[in-house]
Amino acid sequence: MIRGFYTALSGVLASMNRQAVVADNIANVNTTGFKSSRTTQDDFEMQIMNSLGPEIGVLGMGTTASGLKIDTSQGALEQTGVPTDMAISGDGLFVVRTGSGVAYTRDGNFGLDATGKLVTEQGFPVLDTAGHDITPGGNFTVDKDGTVSGTGQRIALVGWPPGGVTRLGQNLYAAGGTLTPGTGTINQGMLEHSNTDLALEMTDMISIQRSFQMSSRAMSIQDSSVGDAVQLGRLR
Repeated sequence: MIRGFYTALSGVLASMNRQAVVADNIANVNTTGFKSSRTTQDDFEMQIMNSLGPEIGVLGMGTTASGLKIDTSQGALEQTGVPTDMAISGDGLFVVRTGSGVAYTRDGNFGLDATGKLVTEQGFPVLDTAGHDITPGGNFTVDKDGTVSGTGQRIALVGWPPGGVTRLGQNLYAAGGTLTPGTGTINQGMLEHSNTDLALEMTDMISIQRSFQMSSRAMSIQDSSVGDAVQLGRLR
């Protein structure tokens, strides 16, 4: 009975974790360049009750959230006509310099700071292929390969790392390991929408709520069973 209680509890915790991820996806449905996430789940250690007969089979010990997978699929592109707006078509991440070091983003909603540098909405400089800040000046153009007119610089793109990325907040990512150049193209005067599928997220949220309710109910039943067992023990 105690085992059943903890198995049900694992379902409650897994549902809470999934709900937080789906809620974040929904909250960022209008965030430029946002990539939605999915939780991955595994069973706890599996036990085979051979001593009780092969018909018992394999018994699960519940579920646990084992990781977070980011959906890197392309978001829809929108024409804005703003020269500092950049959208990546295909594989790639912009490289920016933050106060904590280099980070990566798909959010090309850039602007120019007081010194004329190309920066993110948070004021982080966008870097070129040599790791330098970019100061494009007025009436600049950006080619598909990232070449900025009049500067001799190219906007840096790195490919999505095979080992995945870590969210840093502010629509930024951290990445480790060896990075390779991105193969995508840069579209000036365009922005990439979030790839969040709102209909899918709402369906998932309903499913998660039902799973949470069933796991909570199972916990309640297990708690009641334990209470009955304790009461019977006292009567004996």
